[in-house]
Amino acid sequence: MASIILQLTKTLHERPQLPDVPSIRLRHYAGPQDVPTWLELRSRAFGRQRVGIANWDAGDFRREFLDKPWWHPERMWFAEAQPLLMPITPVGTITLARRGEGPDGKPVVHWLSVLPSYRRRGIGRLLLAALETAAWDAGERQLWLETHSGWAEAGKLYESLGWRAVT
Repeated sequence: MASIILQLTKTLHERPQLPDVPSIRLRHYAGPQDVPTWLELRSRAFGRQRVGIANWDAGDFRREFLDKPWWHPERMWFAEAQPLLMPITPVGTITLARRGEGPDGKPVVHWLSVLPSYRRRGIGRLLLAALETAAWDAGERQLWLETHSGWAEAGKLYESLGWRAVT
């Protein structure tokens, strides 16, 4: 069965609160050294999905993010695990993008990725809350995202957080 692209939206009624996720910290994109980190997160997060995700390289990252007019480093977050006495490990990422230009441009969730071994720990919720907070602070009250019907786990997360199908 083919996967169908689902369009979802969420209206923000108040400034979101960041949930506390023990041993997880957020940070923004810090420069070219984060490109391999993002590529690895993407590869590992989507590697087992039924919907085909081709391998990417630094050029693909540049075209997807750095070359876009909406790109700003503070619109990309990384979630990092900080276990006691262990090295910091990147475990998730999300980006706030814009689809369309000018006043008709829409803020969109772009590439929410969480490593499979770190899912169901609140990291996706934390990343979405950080993005929604930044959108709220920028005056945005409506957000959009796309996902695939085959990614049931992601769909359940979005629904639990108030995202609804675009009609």
